Amino acid sequence: MQNKNTISNQQIKALLVTTVIGVGVLSLPSDLAMILNNSGWIAIIIGGLLILPFIIIMDRLFKLYPGKTFFQIGRKVMHPIAFNIILIIILSYSILLLSYASRIFAEVIKVYLLETTPTEVIILTMLIAISYIARSKLEVVARVAVMIYPIILGFIIFLIVINLPNADYTNIYPLLDIEYKEIPRGIMAVIFSYAGYEILLLALPFSENNENSLRYCMRGILMVIGVYLIVFFITLSQYGVHQLKREIWPSIAVIKEVDLPGYFLENLDGIVMAAWVMVVYGTMGPFLHASGVILGDIFNVKFHELFVPPLIPIIYSISLIPDNLIESDRIMGRILNYFALISIIIIPTIIFILAYIKRRKDKA
Repeated sequence: MQNKNTISNQQIKALLVTTVIGVGVLSLPSDLAMILNNSGWIAIIIGGLLILPFIIIMDRLFKLYPGKTFFQIGRKVMHPIAFNIILIIILSYSILLLSYASRIFAEVIKVYLLETTPTEVIILTMLIAISYIARSKLEVVARVAVMIYPIILGFIIFLIVINLPNADYTNIYPLLDIEYKEIPRGIMAVIFSYAGYEILLLALPFSENNENSLRYCMRGILMVIGVYLIVFFITLSQYGVHQLKREIWPSIAVIKEVDLPGYFLENLDGIVMAAWVMVVYGTMGPFLHASGVILGDIFNVKFHELFVPPLIPIIYSISLIPDNLIESDRIMGRILNYFALISIIIIPTIIFILAYIKRRKDKA
């Protein structure tokens, strides 16, 4: 490992937050309201807490084999062919997620900003933009995350400030209007919104201080939980549960409900979209970077940037397969939930168990 490619724990935290908070936050409040009514916050908390053990597993994995990358550990504890199959699964998940994120991004931009711009142009422009950062080293990707991190914080603070005067807090109650058998469905619905923390499989080996990295990762996920809770309660207080269920992207639509009399800003859509573009950039950049790195390892090529440009037409083509937004959510969204379950929970757990067993045997 070269020192010039190491990243600080603060950068890892920022990378974690910016990668996780992406397109999923747009529809999260309405998705949870459909299943759990006013009690969607329960799924947000439980879903986030369920992620924590798997972050611990990832941290422990690299402490078992200090100085080794995820790919080196995987090839050490598994047969190369089996590990390549796992990498192909993760790669397929990343490509599908990038395709889905690109399509949702384009649909949102068309509705709120560029109504007459073709979807194809928006998607292609965004993919070309993120390919620039994706071809860089992980250290550069982490630096970009540090720049986007305060934008997310600023947007959340802005959302709170402008909505507080108009919020109807009676809409939040009852807080426990729930059928407990629906909680597992709610957790499954929220899983995709926590996808992205698997970027730690690439980032943790390059941490400058491995001893404290877990603490920063935990803070990052707790911050994501906090952001999701704030967005859920703000949209719920503005719309009420019945109206919230009918909104497609309540996290952005809630801005239109704000009236700022006497302010020089009459249309907040432009400001919100500017922040939204950066949030999506912070999610898609690391995923495209990871996809290039995975392909580089599969083909045993040192420079991952060679594989980023060929991925763009693949992602572009897949993103245009659904005819409309409903198909995107029904087909790609549903498949992604299962892919996420396999890629961010099952696969890291299997590799950790195998690594732990092999380490015990080596010491015996």
